[in-house]
Amino acid sequence: MERTRNPNTLPSERELAASVAPRLRQLLPAGWGVEPAPGPPEADGSVRITAPDGRQVLVIVEAKTRLNARDVPYALERARAVAGPQPVIFAAAYVSPRAREALIDAGASYLDATGNVRVSLSEPGLAVVAPGASRDPYRHPERRKQSLEGVPAARVVRALVDRQPPWTMRQLAQEAGTSLGSTARTVDFLDREAFVRRDDRGSIQDVDWAALLRRWAEDYDIRAGRKVVTALAPRGLRAVEDRLRKSDISYALSGSLAASRWAPYAEPRLGLVYTPDADRALGEIGARETATGANLVLLEPQNDALPFERRRTEDGLAVVAPSQAVVDLLSGPGRNPEEAMALLDWMRTNERTWRG
Repeated sequence: MERTRNPNTLPSERELAASVAPRLRQLLPAGWGVEPAPGPPEADGSVRITAPDGRQVLVIVEAKTRLNARDVPYALERARAVAGPQPVIFAAAYVSPRAREALIDAGASYLDATGNVRVSLSEPGLAVVAPGASRDPYRHPERRKQSLEGVPAARVVRALVDRQPPWTMRQLAQEAGTSLGSTARTVDFLDREAFVRRDDRGSIQDVDWAALLRRWAEDYDIRAGRKVVTALAPRGLRAVEDRLRKSDISYALSGSLAASRWAPYAEPRLGLVYTPDADRALGEIGARETATGANLVLLEPQNDALPFERRRTEDGLAVVAPSQAVVDLLSGPGRNPEEAMALLDWMRTNERTWRG
């Protein structure tokens, strides 16, 4: 009796290499052919792709059970040594988004068992792209973090972005206010995805903070763990700012209102204000709660004060750190993501200004 394979079990490299030809047959246009073919003995496999006009190319298959961004440079070096001038396609159980970016930048093709495919050939000309999973679905032998969801991960990200390395794990945990275990799991994920660079002792020496902020935004939920109040400030957002300057309530501006202090993009349409007492803040700024037509959002953190940490004073107003403003904008509506990119540009140019 044929044994049914558990879909959550990690496929072997042999299975991955054998899957390339049948998967490409499903995706290629009519008239194209794909067959397994002899290749270099050191290769995990190879396929011959034939165009409708008869032109052919031998593609070398490099199989990896897992392919994280950290692994890509070595994988590319090995594949080029084996394949020589022939194109290469990486076959993996799962290719992470960051690894996909690195492979695309290197002009390499990939295919994973979740359905993510990108094949690009110059001769004969061919381009195939298909989406698959955005997260690794396979069971891991040990508990490994697979995302940046949750407060501990957010606190580690903010610490890495807001403060300059180097960091030992203990120093980072102390700065982030997280346990050593949760800090280590988050850093392990960031290391695999090449957002941080560590030395031989495991200390963090460098952080790709702009890419890290964009990745954090993918898992970020601005409403999680916060009371959310949508409101209408009838006299507009500038009147809200004027009243906050005179108020003694605790608050921090974020989103467009914060970004406009550093990288003005357009007149803010929606104000975002963190406060520990949203009901009191409504009265202080002369706004009223509404379900429609809101120009103001008040966020009251319920179990973590991270948005208030490392806040700054700009134009007489308390504003969140640029890192917090960016992630709030990246996950926001309308033109917010464009405002986030403008703020990221400012942060790159003025890193000494905001990064301690």
